[in-house]
Amino acid sequence: MQITIRWFMVLCIPFFLTGCWDQRLLKEQKIILLIGYDVGPKGEVVATTSYPISLGSSGNLISSSTTSSKSSILTTNGQTAADALLQEDLKISERIDTSKTQVILFGEGIAAKGLYQELDNIYRNPKGALGAKVAIIEGKAMDAIRLKQEEADLNGRYYDEFLKSGVATGFYTDYNVQSVCPLLLKHTKDPLLPLIKIHSKGHRAESVGMALFNNEKMTGKITIPESKMFLLLSGGIKQKVSFSVKTQHRYKQNQLNYVNVEILNSQPKTKLKVKNDTVTANLAINLQYRIREYPKNHLTSPLLLKQLNNEIKKGLTNTAKKTISKLQEANCDGFGIEEEIRVHHNRLWEEKYKNIAIKEIPIKVNLQFELLNSGIIN
Repeated sequence: MQITIRWFMVLCIPFFLTGCWDQRLLKEQKIILLIGYDVGPKGEVVATTSYPISLGSSGNLISSSTTSSKSSILTTNGQTAADALLQEDLKISERIDTSKTQVILFGEGIAAKGLYQELDNIYRNPKGALGAKVAIIEGKAMDAIRLKQEEADLNGRYYDEFLKSGVATGFYTDYNVQSVCPLLLKHTKDPLLPLIKIHSKGHRAESVGMALFNNEKMTGKITIPESKMFLLLSGGIKQKVSFSVKTQHRYKQNQLNYVNVEILNSQPKTKLKVKNDTVTANLAINLQYRIREYPKNHLTSPLLLKQLNNEIKKGLTNTAKKTISKLQEANCDGFGIEEEIRVHHNRLWEEKYKNIAIKEIPIKVNLQFELLNSGIIN
């Protein structure tokens, strides 16, 4: 009897199990790894994509375990980002699949018009590539995607590793579709995105800083040293970063006029000072550093070390002030100061500072330095 019941259960259970009704076969998909968006001459959206294809030793399209992958490039126009990608389906043999996209690049032109309209399609899609990294290209994104680089077999993989390296080195922030879209919508803290320059003749990309945004529109840019300083001031950097600082020396041999320092630890603090219903933001940071390179040498004198420390403080403080000035000129609230006012001084925010331009808020910076290591001996 028990055996009969067991067999009955074994036969009945499969009828209550769901099958793979939503399967997507790879052989029926074109996996898009890299997408670039530009604005066309008539205001249309220009989408350029890169997807892998299998090539044999003779260069023919085949499918086998001995093949290598190369990138195929396709450019289409559309009224919207989704429409531009839809046009690609009309030009390839399989259906396009953007769920595995690794990087999304934006040309400067379309970034100045706003990013959210192009990201909206991915952000709404349940199968959208929310983990795809986002970056800005000086010039056109299609030039970046068509780059004949030699460091990776796929362009999508090249830019993915390129951006990972920039984040690890402390050049810029690590944003993807999922993390950047809420900032574009909330309008209380502005994102700063990696800014890349393309050298077509040299077959490589170059990190040149970060693009500044006000809400969803690109409004300015900062250099690599300024990007590293922004990350230090905002607490967005955890690893060691280096700066080259020009000293007051005037040697004919130019390299003797510079000192290279490495920031080992940083403790940033943002404080809001309110007086007569006017808010002043104070950005204070304690920096512990070591001297990585000082061609002039002779760092045994305490007097010389004190003088050099003052010169480093002056040089990096000027970099910090220049960084803040560029953010204010671009009306980019990358520090989230308006959000701090809303949280800690809500009444004042409602009455005066709601959606205020960041350049209207005075920002002061105070850098304190502590030398931990001046050379290979100490």
